Amino acid sequence: MSAVWCTDQTFLGELIFLNESNLVVDSPDDDKAVLIKDALLGGTPAAQVLSSDSTDIPLLSITSIKTDKNDDEIEIEYKSDKESKDKTLRLASKEVRDEVYASLKSAFGDRFTETEDAYSVPQAAFGSLIGLTVFGLLTWGGAKFAALLRATDDYEIEGSRQGIKSLIAWVLELLGPIGVYVVGGLICALCAFSLYSRVTQPQIMLVLQEEPYKKASRIMLGLKYLGMFAIWYVVARILF
Repeated sequence: MSAVWCTDQTFLGELIFLNESNLVVDSPDDDKAVLIKDALLGGTPAAQVLSSDSTDIPLLSITSIKTDKNDDEIEIEYKSDKESKDKTLRLASKEVRDEVYASLKSAFGDRFTETEDAYSVPQAAFGSLIGLTVFGLLTWGGAKFAALLRATDDYEIEGSRQGIKSLIAWVLELLGPIGVYVVGGLICALCAFSLYSRVTQPQIMLVLQEEPYKKASRIMLGLKYLGMFAIWYVVARILF
């Protein structure tokens, strides 16, 4: 068994090589990708044509393979020197994603069990809501701090990690309140777009792994939402 896929994404283009024992991911130049693919399919050892920066994942080290039916990415979780790592395969389309996923599923055979987990709307939306909450608070706080810095003629950075603190203060003073609101607003807009996508098209996860897959607890999800609502309540009391 040997297969190679080349994505056609210029910025995040990757070459994915799968054989009986390894999954290798590399990021060659566009003009070399097809040549490398032909060489690998022709039997040339991967070490001779792939770069030293490629990610080489032994199949036996993989613990989990996940993909969202609505997305074109595959997340690989594996162990390296007893350390848990992950690698995201960014494919050119859902069709290519399906082909890569099917090949990985076939490679593991009966060792891995496939589970489908269709997220509810609250479960799908939670991550984006947290992002929107965090970046919204950072934007508001950063703008207030930027205004304070500009209003202060001379200030002194104290405490530990003065270098990082000084850099943050310099950036905030440079941007000013309006600049912070613009940058933060753009990030919040991306979070809002992600939230819209999750609400209108919740994830349908396919999970391949050896251990039994445990779906998220509704009780834990409810507790997470209560915690987030508590943060909103405290912030609202401070603002209003």
